[in-house]
Amino acid sequence: MRLLGFGRWMLRLALAGVLAIAMGYLPYRVYGPDGVARVQRLEQDLTELDEANRALERENQQLRLQIHSLKRDRHTIERVARDELGMVRPGDIVFQFRR
Repeated sequence: MRLLGFGRWMLRLALAGVLAIAMGYLPYRVYGPDGVARVQRLEQDLTELDEANRALERENQQLRLQIHSLKRDRHTIERVARDELGMVRPGDIVFQFRR
């Protein structure tokens, strides 16, 4: 009978030890470098990446509109030809200013 009581105490002691280790380890895991702080940083990174993606999508849409305009709109084609390529129509008068 006496050994049976000793076994119970050993079991209780082992459970208490496991519980003590768990109580020390869990806060470390939650608040340690790979815990809540890391999750918050990753969520912040995700938010920033989502915002960057939305900005890039808006820019892509604007570029698509410019491409469409450059392919089909005669006024846009003429403006680009005049402004960026320096082309003129027959009969236009060109003034050149030099310093």
